[in-house]
Amino acid sequence: MLVVGAGFAGSEVAYALARAGWRVGLLTQSLDALFLPVTEVTDPPRPGTLFQEVYEEGLPPFLLHARAKWRLEARAPNLHLFQATAVGLAVEDGRAVGVASWEGPAYRAERVVLAVGTFLGARLRVGRIEEAAGRLGEAAYDDLFEDLKARGFAFAEAQQAAPPFRGAPGYRVRFFRFADGEWEAESFRLPRLENLYAVGACTTGGTSYARESADGLRLAERLLGEGQDPPGQGA
Repeated sequence: MLVVGAGFAGSEVAYALARAGWRVGLLTQSLDALFLPVTEVTDPPRPGTLFQEVYEEGLPPFLLHARAKWRLEARAPNLHLFQATAVGLAVEDGRAVGVASWEGPAYRAERVVLAVGTFLGARLRVGRIEEAAGRLGEAAYDDLFEDLKARGFAFAEAQQAAPPFRGAPGYRVRFFRFADGEWEAESFRLPRLENLYAVGACTTGGTSYARESADGLRLAERLLGEGQDPPGQGA
């Protein structure tokens, strides 16, 4: 299994599957931003999630990130973290089999989960300044977005606003999510291609950290329930 995006949704999928014995690759543009909130955490986490394991009221964002990263590295031995930028899907016979990266290496897996948040075709504005970014300091997935459009996927525009938080300026980001007809809410599938799934803000437009975390766990539970990969197989 390959999960692209290590926010709250993607990290939950990867953590739950790896803890259940699946081999999982978790691909992120920045390991320093893995599971890192950029606004205040207000909703309590769902029981059984990685979020619940690391949550503590008033905990600074980077300590939340550090706790989550330690668990992903130390408590999920089947999980492999990769720092790279996905630029397009690898597809064979109508099946998603991995992604190509800007850095060069290809990452292959039996199944691919896109948990790319607010980064597809994203444009971030701070005051009068606009840049191609999904959030402060993190580049948009423009190449991946163009690749998905070229494969026929339809999108709807969405936006989020982040108020000033712990010294960081407020900003607004416009991005694209998968159109409703492209994504199955119950199964998390993107049925245009086999073995391709999506979760998080790239499907819903964004809700809360607790909801995205819960959806990530729900996707993992569904995959485990389907029993499509024997333990130890996947990435």
